[in-house]
Amino acid sequence: MELFAGVGGFRQGLEQVRTPAQQAAFKVVWANQYEPASKKQWAAEVYRARWGVQDLVNEDIFEVLQEPALMASLDALCPDVLVGGFPCQDYSVAKPLSHSQGLQGDKGVMWWAVSRMLQARRAAGAPLKYLVLENVDRLLSSPATCPGQDFARILVSLQQEGYAVEWRVVNAADYGFAQKRRRLFMVAAHESTPLYTRMAACAGEAQQGSLPWLLSAGVLSKALPASVKDGGKLQVFSLPVGDFAAMSYVPLKRGSGFASGGVCAAGWVCTAPLVAQKLTDFTEFTGLAQALTLGDVVRETGEAVAPACFLADAALPKWQRLKAAKSIARVSAHGHAYHFSEGAMAFPDRLDAPARTVITSEGGAGASRTTHVVRHADGRLRRLVPEELEVLNGFARGFTDIAGITPAKRGFLMGNALVTGLVTAIGRALWQAQT
Repeated sequence: MELFAGVGGFRQGLEQVRTPAQQAAFKVVWANQYEPASKKQWAAEVYRARWGVQDLVNEDIFEVLQEPALMASLDALCPDVLVGGFPCQDYSVAKPLSHSQGLQGDKGVMWWAVSRMLQARRAAGAPLKYLVLENVDRLLSSPATCPGQDFARILVSLQQEGYAVEWRVVNAADYGFAQKRRRLFMVAAHESTPLYTRMAACAGEAQQGSLPWLLSAGVLSKALPASVKDGGKLQVFSLPVGDFAAMSYVPLKRGSGFASGGVCAAGWVCTAPLVAQKLTDFTEFTGLAQALTLGDVVRETGEAVAPACFLADAALPKWQRLKAAKSIARVSAHGHAYHFSEGAMAFPDRLDAPARTVITSEGGAGASRTTHVVRHADGRLRRLVPEELEVLNGFARGFTDIAGITPAKRGFLMGNALVTGLVTAIGRALWQAQT
């Protein structure tokens, strides 16, 4: 089952996983997508256009959880895996950490929909065996007042439902994909599975200073090879199960107690700063030995570029100003004077490197610091077309092109998506781990 499905990024990634007999390893039987702030449900419309209408419930997930008929339909389908990227705006780097609302924000509370779904499946006598979740990496350090407490609450709630959890911060570009997109991935196994037993055993070994699960034995380490960052150390601390357990979490003096990789099982957290292994061949991930670049994506477009995507000469000074380095004197709401600084950004963007992170404003026509600008084959500067944004996330060109949708909305949908090839790698490792 796919929660917060968007246009179907998890489904796109998982449906590429094949068994040794070349059969589909995963099948999505139920999905939910609903955008409460939008009258027109564009993400759901794209999902239906590409995957069909029978699997998607386009209603508020909290209302779905209160509808006996819809929940009963899950009993008949009996899903054993839950996947989803619960909304991340309340943790996003698009706002200062001090302004992020975390689990208390309008989007952050969506985590509790995941928790309630787990409770519902347990009450039905058919607990979900595995979870694969995605969010921005700032979740590890939210909220600003107690860095890491939100993540501690999530880990405690998962333990209460009988899960062991591993996590990793992953940059898609480190595995050959054409976009620098850092995201937190979590894989959880229920106590009824052999995978849980192995995770709990490795967590016990980690308490003695061993790192097998984080570096070699875990689902995420097998999917996306990693090593300990130079100078990094393993941290081990207790995170017991209980209604008030998360309140006992104490952040480190330098910030969150949760590093970029870790495992939580049986009341213990083992975490270390992990980085991607240096790879020289990316065939396993992209089908090509060489790492993909923004230029590879742009060259496939050829001349199929709408005139509106080209930058007007009169607008160039504004673009240049927004992309330039700056230091601006400001005063906080509490009267504290400070300087807001930003470094210079490449203008136009380099074609021999991966794209920067695609965000929701990417499809806008106005000048913007964060919007990609590339040099077209004829020398003119232009924004990326929606098809290029789709490819950067692993979708086919034209995937979001349905009747009535605007280029800006297509860009918005891709800003909310994920790099589907990472899901394929994780799904493949999960399937192998449970067989």
